[in-house]
Amino acid sequence: MSSTGPFLCRLQRQFNLNGMHKFGDVVLGGIFEMNFFSAFSEHFTSEPKDPICYGFNLVGFRQAQTMAFAVDEINRNSKLLPNISLGYSLYDSCGKLGISFRAALSMTSGRGEPFQLNEICNGNPPLLGIVGDTSSTRTIAVSSIVSLYSLPMVSYFATCSCLSDRSRFPSFFRTIPSDAFQVRAMLRILRRFNWTWVGLLISDEDYGRHAARLFQSDLAQSGGGCLAYLEVLPWVNDVSELQRIVSIMKKSTSNVVIVFAHRSDMLNLMEEVVKQNVTGLQWIASEAWSAAKVLHTPSYMPFLAGTLGIAIRRGEIPGLRDFLLTIRHDNDTLSSQDNNLVKKFWEHIFRCKFVSAGMEVEGHTQERQCTGNEALTNKETEFLDLSNLRPEYNVYKAVYALAHALHDLLQCVPGSGPFKGQSCASLQGLEPWQILYYLQRVNFTTDFGDQVSFDENGDALPIYDVMNWRWLPDGSTEVNNVGEVKELASKIIDLILDEDKIFWNFESQKPPESVCSKSCNPGTRMARKKGEPLCCFDCIPCSEGKVSNGTDSTECTSCQESFWSNIQRDHCIPKSMEFLSYVEPLGISLTTASLSGTLLCTIVLGIFTRHRTTPVVSFFATCSCLSDRSRFPSFFRTIPSDAFQVVKQNVTGLQWIASEAWSAAKVLHTPSYMPFLAGTLGIAIRRGEIPGLRDFLLTISPDNDTLSSQDNNLVRKFWEHIFQCKFVSAGMEVEGQTQERRCTGNEVLRNIETEFLDLSNLRPEYNVYKAVYALAHALHDLLQCVPGSGPFKGQSCASLQGLEPWQILYYLQRVNFTTDFGDQVSFDENGDALPIYDVMNWRWLPDGSTEVNNVGEVKELASKIIDLILDEDKIFWNFESQKPPESVCSKSCNPGTRMARKKGEPLCCFDCIPCSEGKVSNGTDSTKCTSCQEYFWSNIQRDHCIPKSMEFLSYVEPLGISLTTASLSGTLLCTIVLGIFTRHRTTPVVRANNSELSFLILLSLKLCFLCSLLFIGQPRLWTCQFRHVAFGISFVLCISCILVKTMVVLAVFKSSKPGGGGSLKWFGAVQQRGTVIFLTLIQAAVCITWLVSSSPAPHENTEYYNDRIVVECVVGSTVGFGVLLGYIGLLAILSFLLAFLARNLPDNFNEAKFITFSTLVFCAVWIAFIPAYINSPGKYADAVEVFAILSSSFGLLLALFGPKCYIILLQPEKNTKKALLRRGTPRS
Repeated sequence: MSSTGPFLCRLQRQFNLNGMHKFGDVVLGGIFEMNFFSAFSEHFTSEPKDPICYGFNLVGFRQAQTMAFAVDEINRNSKLLPNISLGYSLYDSCGKLGISFRAALSMTSGRGEPFQLNEICNGNPPLLGIVGDTSSTRTIAVSSIVSLYSLPMVSYFATCSCLSDRSRFPSFFRTIPSDAFQVRAMLRILRRFNWTWVGLLISDEDYGRHAARLFQSDLAQSGGGCLAYLEVLPWVNDVSELQRIVSIMKKSTSNVVIVFAHRSDMLNLMEEVVKQNVTGLQWIASEAWSAAKVLHTPSYMPFLAGTLGIAIRRGEIPGLRDFLLTIRHDNDTLSSQDNNLVKKFWEHIFRCKFVSAGMEVEGHTQERQCTGNEALTNKETEFLDLSNLRPEYNVYKAVYALAHALHDLLQCVPGSGPFKGQSCASLQGLEPWQILYYLQRVNFTTDFGDQVSFDENGDALPIYDVMNWRWLPDGSTEVNNVGEVKELASKIIDLILDEDKIFWNFESQKPPESVCSKSCNPGTRMARKKGEPLCCFDCIPCSEGKVSNGTDSTECTSCQESFWSNIQRDHCIPKSMEFLSYVEPLGISLTTASLSGTLLCTIVLGIFTRHRTTPVVSFFATCSCLSDRSRFPSFFRTIPSDAFQVVKQNVTGLQWIASEAWSAAKVLHTPSYMPFLAGTLGIAIRRGEIPGLRDFLLTISPDNDTLSSQDNNLVRKFWEHIFQCKFVSAGMEVEGQTQERRCTGNEVLRNIETEFLDLSNLRPEYNVYKAVYALAHALHDLLQCVPGSGPFKGQSCASLQGLEPWQILYYLQRVNFTTDFGDQVSFDENGDALPIYDVMNWRWLPDGSTEVNNVGEVKELASKIIDLILDEDKIFWNFESQKPPESVCSKSCNPGTRMARKKGEPLCCFDCIPCSEGKVSNGTDSTKCTSCQEYFWSNIQRDHCIPKSMEFLSYVEPLGISLTTASLSGTLLCTIVLGIFTRHRTTPVVRANNSELSFLILLSLKLCFLCSLLFIGQPRLWTCQFRHVAFGISFVLCISCILVKTMVVLAVFKSSKPGGGGSLKWFGAVQQRGTVIFLTLIQAAVCITWLVSSSPAPHENTEYYNDRIVVECVVGSTVGFGVLLGYIGLLAILSFLLAFLARNLPDNFNEAKFITFSTLVFCAVWIAFIPAYINSPGKYADAVEVFAILSSSFGLLLALFGPKCYIILLQPEKNTKKALLRRGTPRS
């Protein structure tokens, strides 16, 4: 006993809960959601107050009243439980798990007020069972508690399939079908309407999660469809999450959406559905909201009309309405707690407020005062609408099931009972497990005609109604029963639907289509789309020779040998007969070759027969059949046979990573396992040292006087295990004494080698040690509190005598101390200690033993960063290299490549794809390649960008050298001809037809040859501007001279005719010069206008090639360039036409034929230039233009001056006036 004073033994706490109670010989418990919400205050600085419940639930209150009615009806039934009165304790869960727990504990621990059972016994009456709860999550938790007492719990609304697990919930029953059946029922409806592509929405709790797991499992097993999406509705009204979910629904091609959720979840969801206007969906409702009238609003029904839902079986309960009408707040039989709930009900129904004496009425203008005289009969309310009793009917059946179980128990005849010694149970000594026996075997029929019994999992016979929401023209909603679905004794789901009654909210008034891919017609096969569900596929036409004659065929079948597929590929037809005939040329040729080959084989066979003992040695034939000496006596080979290539599987070379569950498991340290497990790295619980623990353990003895009988029992078991002996009580016969020796209690624990005393690896024990010290420190801090500065209400402190658990919680949350081993102990907001693990390594020693070494630690810092400390030199690697193995699905991608994930494989499995041209990656494992900037390009390795090379027609490249040479050669040739003509300027050939024009032509041709050099080399602004000007003016000057020459020739010969002497006066020397200058000035004006308006300029073109920049001169104005060329072409054509007209003139004075030929060459070159120039990119356009300039210049030079130079240099005798006159004979 502590010196602080005496202590009182007392209950930890008395719960004050909303409830309704009725005394009886036996009590039934009930948990109902009579209020929607509750408020808690849990700061642990003052004594927690009882929760405050609000938001009255009219339906939940009616369900509780249904249980009260069933109890009252049973008490009035003379055949069921005669002479036994049933009582009840009905509690309000307020929709909170904590309150449901409080209610369950209040009923199971008997903390209510004791009352008289009979004349000689006072106390709490036996609790027959609990009816409830509403929610699956709360039922799971409460059932886990009451099952410890083997107390029956019969739920009327919890549908989670997990509750059918008898190993976890041995005392749970329910009168509502499991979600497992609900899921199967929904799948049956989907198959009925061929809906194979559906969306699934679930609530974020056990009900939704278990339903989703079952739905996915059953859907996969049935192969009847696929999920387009699966989304979890947020627990609270998370607008952003709801927007995301509804957006997915809107984009999905699925027209059917199934919702396993509660009405509150649907209200939040529908708000967002209305906002985004998501229409055209067929909703399938679970039983939790299929009859929720709160959703039948004008704003929701345009979207929810036509909903098909699974609903709890509707029933009828005669007399319930009359019972409900007897409810009054001033009923004398009600306790204060009962009256509190009835008052809330009364205020909710009549929209008024009860005001206590002396209580000031606030807001009396808005809320009228309840008088208590209001008539419930005259009120139209959902509470009295008993046309749709579903959960209430399940409550009714649950109460009757418990009553029938008790009735069967009391009918037991002593001597033929089911319990030990064929005994029976009695009401006075009633145990919950005895009720369980009879409840499992209950079998009765309700007045409505439904059979009630439970299977081995505590589930009732499954049956659901199928409901349909019809939207009427007046805007109201009608929920109609359109069928039922139930499970037959053969486990077959039987769906009965009256489809004519179903309202479809679509223009067609027919069921919608909801498939990911439409059916494949005959002649095609289904080909699944990679990365998409099985229901999403393409319809691939069968290949030639294969057919499919059914819908949705998975493969095409090959036709039989003598048949082939028709055009539609839906059936096989006989093949046309085609063969190689002896009479056709191909047949004759092949027959000849065949006979020749046969003859050749015969010759070879004769040779081999003659020399058949010659051995054959193969270097590549591996077939094991060739080893048969009876068949191949002379065969040898230098390659091994296939029989030698079989290798026995041996799984070595793995690096094992162990979880803390087996990282220190010595049972695995065996010689047979260690060749494989050596080198294992593992995460282990933090090892610690506890000084004095060994000495404490050595004090353990079976004859310790301080031990209680239970303690001594455990110590004896420990002693027997350690020393392999057996304690024998007095009078107890020792069996098998030769095999098992007797314990004396004098064995010495210190002398035994046992794992129990091996304290070198204290891990869980160290955590136990820290846990005890944490609680001790919390209590210590509590006792150090100074009154007046404490953390609780009024700055008070806690005392040891009145210690409450919540006060310890406050200090435990703030514990912070350091153990003797140096580890800090404190807890975060979630109650978790600072996380730290040891990293262990299994070293395989040469002597075959195993050593588990600590090679580091891993812990989480205050910044939430994981800190790993490893001593890699200490790690033993079980590989030849004595280094960590490489373990990657795909090796790292080098710079210059990018990772491309392999379809259908994990993220770590990828291919390394080289970057395409113009893109680079300069890091390892890049996910994408980056494009180079405009004036840069990737290098060969694709790991960095380099400046693009500049491309233009250069003087140093072969093409540039060739054109430059040709240009200079043409200039030199012009200079030579000009020199010849200057030397012989007095001769008749030179003087004929105005030698001045001939010199001008030579000068202009030299300029033409030279201007081509402006097109070679890197374009500059001045070269771009000057090249076309020089080219245009030079050629116009040349062609103008040629034109004037031609005109002069025509004028001279025209003047030689009678009456034609006046024509020469228009073609004197001055006129000729003036004409040339005038025609040239026109071209000069065109060039000046072009340069001023839109001057050519250099341009770096990146469009022709990706890897280089083409430097070119853009013409600026296409019109200007076209006018320049067109003017040259016009003069050339005019010269050609005039020269052509002068072709019949006498030869001695006639240059027309040379002019005709030269202008013809000129025109041909420039006509060919236009398409070649347009289709040549970059520098090749300049090369084409230079080639055209040089070709036309050489053509004019050679055609005009070649014949004259020939006469001057090689035939000087013809270069006389006499010779010229002698040659002049006119042509006809």
